[in-house]
Amino acid sequence: MPVDDLPVWAVMLSALLGSGATAPITAWLLRRFDRRERTITREELDAALADSATIRDLQSKLDRDYERLESSERDRRHLRLDVLRLDLFAHTRSRTQHERQLEAGKEYIDLGGNGYGHARYEALKTDYVRRETACDWEYQQ
Repeated sequence: MPVDDLPVWAVMLSALLGSGATAPITAWLLRRFDRRERTITREELDAALADSATIRDLQSKLDRDYERLESSERDRRHLRLDVLRLDLFAHTRSRTQHERQLEAGKEYIDLGGNGYGHARYEALKTDYVRRETACDWEYQQ
């Protein structure tokens, strides 16, 4: 078959194969396949880290810290309720203090306070409405 009768693609293919240009392409493809085989999946990495002694130590320290934080939050909440209770049960001496006691009572109830504090808050609200209606802001000292 004369060279003039060959299709263009056959000429290009024979030139490519004959020039040795396939060796770098083949080497590049082999490197890519090899790299993909050596890649660790997320699940494999998680499993390896879970078995690590360092990670277990860190996890136990974090668990201990979270327990301390929760305990601290409970203590802070109880202290806040105590302070609000003190505000609620103080003897009312002025309109400003009365309004502050109403704010403290609302916060007290929002934080889950109940019982006598709730009753005191209701009494303060009733007294405030009465004083506002009568325009009576004179408090007994």
